[in-house]
Amino acid sequence: MNNSNSAFDLEVTKIRPWFAEKLEEMAQIIAQSEQQAKEKGASGKLALSAFINNLEEEIEKLKNGKFHFLIIGDFNRGKSTILNAFFEQNLLPMGATATTAIPTFVKYGEEEKVLVYKKDGTKEKLSFEQYKKKYTLNSKEVKNKIKNVFKSLGDWLNPLDYAEFYCPIDVLSKGVEFIDTAGLNHTEEENQKTFSYIQQSHAILFVLAADQQFTQQEQDYLKRLLGIKKEIENSEDKSPLIQSEITSQKGKYINQVRPIFYLINKWEKVEEDEIEEIHETFIEKFCECLNISEYEAKKMWEDTVFDVYAKTALDRLKQGKSFDGTGLIELQKRLSDFLINERLMTELLQTVNTAKLVEIEVVSKVDDRLLILEDDVKTLEEKINKTKPCIALMKKGVQILEENVTNKRDACIEKVAGEYHKYFSQLVINFERDFEMPPVSGLKTNQREQYTQDLEKKLIEYRQVKLENWHNISKGIVSDATNALRDSFAQEINDYRQQRNAIREILNQGSFDVNNQTGLSSYQSNSSGESLSLEKADAHAIGKMLWGATGGTLGSAAAATGTVAIANLLGANIGIVGAGLALTPVGWALLGGSAIVGGMVAWRQRRGEVQKFQKEMQNKVKEAFKELLEQDKVSALEEQVKSLFDPYEKLAKLMGEDVKSLESSLNNLLASKQTTEVNSEAEKKRLKKFVADIGAQLQIIEAEYKKIALTQSQVS
Repeated sequence: MNNSNSAFDLEVTKIRPWFAEKLEEMAQIIAQSEQQAKEKGASGKLALSAFINNLEEEIEKLKNGKFHFLIIGDFNRGKSTILNAFFEQNLLPMGATATTAIPTFVKYGEEEKVLVYKKDGTKEKLSFEQYKKKYTLNSKEVKNKIKNVFKSLGDWLNPLDYAEFYCPIDVLSKGVEFIDTAGLNHTEEENQKTFSYIQQSHAILFVLAADQQFTQQEQDYLKRLLGIKKEIENSEDKSPLIQSEITSQKGKYINQVRPIFYLINKWEKVEEDEIEEIHETFIEKFCECLNISEYEAKKMWEDTVFDVYAKTALDRLKQGKSFDGTGLIELQKRLSDFLINERLMTELLQTVNTAKLVEIEVVSKVDDRLLILEDDVKTLEEKINKTKPCIALMKKGVQILEENVTNKRDACIEKVAGEYHKYFSQLVINFERDFEMPPVSGLKTNQREQYTQDLEKKLIEYRQVKLENWHNISKGIVSDATNALRDSFAQEINDYRQQRNAIREILNQGSFDVNNQTGLSSYQSNSSGESLSLEKADAHAIGKMLWGATGGTLGSAAAATGTVAIANLLGANIGIVGAGLALTPVGWALLGGSAIVGGMVAWRQRRGEVQKFQKEMQNKVKEAFKELLEQDKVSALEEQVKSLFDPYEKLAKLMGEDVKSLESSLNNLLASKQTTEVNSEAEKKRLKKFVADIGAQLQIIEAEYKKIALTQSQVS
C-alpha cells in the first residue's frame, strides 16, 4: 500500500548503513592495491590483509548493531496497536481485552514466523495466526485451557518464557528491535522478567491511556520501575563491561541513561470537551510520580510525553492517508534524535577512529616500502638480514607478554571467584542478624503502602553497603593483577619501540628522501629521518579505541603497521586500562524485589500473623541472595574479570601481527625483485595514488561524522 508514512522511518537507521558502505569502499581500495601489487613490474603486496579484516569487523558491527525499545504498560493500553501502526500492518495480536501474554521480541527475518521459547529449553515454531490462537489472552482456546486445565493464569504462564516475531519489515532490517511486554502486575515473576529487559534496552516506551488517567497501579509500577532503572544505571556506571558504551567523547564517564517516553494513547475515546481536563490530570500525576514541578511537567510534552492516536493511525493506514495528527510522526523524530545524539555518536566515533587508524597504517606501510623500493636484490637481502635479530627480539617480547596476560588473567579469575563465593556465602549466613526488619506491629491499613516503600528503601541501602564492600575487595584483587601487567607492557613496548627504530634506520640506509619523492602525509617521517609519530590528539583517540574505551572490538587491530607509530601510540595509552574495575554481580539491581512485593501481598491476606510474615520475608530475601552463588552467576562474574584483560590480549596480538606483517612485506618485495624487474617510477605513482585514495575516503567519513555531530549539538 502506498502512503507517506514510511513505517516508523527513524532517520537514525540510515546512518549505520552509510558508514558501513564507506568502510566497504575503503576496504575495496586496499584490496585493489594489493591485487595490483602482484602484477608485472609491481613491488609485491604490502601485507595489508589485517587492515581489510579490521574494516570488515567494523562493517559487520555497524550492520548488526541494534537499537532496542522496551514497551511496557498496563493491560489493554494499546501497546501492540502502537507497534502495528509503526509497522503499518497488523503484525501483533490486538483486541478489546488484554492480548499479549508473554514478552515478545519483534525482529527482522526474511520468513514470517514466531518462535515460542519455553523454560525447559524447548521452542515451538508457529505462523502468526497459529500464535494468536494458541498464545494470546483473548483467544478462546487459551481461555478454555486456563479455565479447565491450568485453573489460573499463572499456572498457564509458568512453562512459557518469551516469543520472537520475525518479519520482513524495512525498519527492522535497519537495526531496530522492540520488546513488547505483557500488562503490569501480570504476575510478580513476569514483572521481574520485564524489569530484567531494562538492561538490554536503549529507551523505554511507557504506554498510558487517555480514558484511564494514570491509575494507582500504573503510578506504583512506574515508581518501582524508576527505582530499579536507577539502580541498574548506577551499577553500570561502575562496571567495566559497559563503560565502553557510556564514555563521552571528552573521555569522561557518564551514566548510560535510558529515557522513558510516555505515550498517552486512546484519545479517540475522549470527548472533545474533556481533553483539556484530562491533560491537566496527567500533569498532576507526573508531578506526583516524578517529583517535579508543574512547569517541568508541562515541558515534557513533545520531549518525553506524546499524545498518540494509534487506532486512528491504523484506520488512516487502511485508507492510504498520512499519520499527521496522530502523534506518531513527532514521536519518531524524537526517538531518532535521541538515538543519534545519545547513542550513535559514540559508536560512530569508533568507526571514524578505525578508518583513521587504517589510513595512518597504510601511509606507514607505503613509507616502509618506498624506503627500500630502489634497492637492488643484494642490498635488500643485506638489509633484511640485518633486521632479523631485531625481529627475533620483538617476537620474544610478544611471547613474554602473551604468557604474562594468560597467567595474570587466570590467577585473577581464580582469586576473584574464590573471594566472591566466600563473601556472599557469609552474607547469606549473616543476613538475619545483619538486616533488621522494620516493625509492623500496630500498623494501620493506610500505612502499609508506606511500609512497603520503607522496606524497599532499607533493603536498597543494605544492598548498597554490601555491594560497595564487595567492590573494594574485587578492585584490590584486579588492580594488583592489572598494575603488574601494565608495568610489564610498558617495559616491552619500550623495547619494541627501540627495535622498530633500529629496523627503520636499517631500511633507511642509502635511501632517497621519502617526503620529497611522494609528499604522502602529515604522518610521514621528516627529512632528517626522525621517527614517524602521530599527532597527540589522534594518538589519544585511537589509543582509547585500541583499549576498547569507545565501545568497539578492534579485532586484529590494524596489525601490519610498518613503523614505530604503533609503539608510540601504545606507550602513550598504556595507563588508561584499570579505571572502573568494579565487578557487580549479575542481577544485583533486581535482588529481593519480588520477595518484598510477594510478602506484602501475603501479609495483607494474613493481617494477624506479623511474626510469621517477618520471618517469611527474611527467608525470601535470603533465598534471593543465595541465587548469587549459583553457577551461572559465578560464570558471569568470571567473564567480567576475563574481559578486563581483553585490551592486553589485543595489544599483544597487535604487536605480534605487526612483526609478522613486517617480515611478509619485506619478503614480498624481495621475491618480486628476484623474479621480475620492478618499475620503481610506476610503483611510486601507484603507491602515492593509493595513499591519496585512502586519505580521501577518510576525509569523506570524517566530514559526515562532523556534520552529524554539529547538527546534534545544535539540536541539544
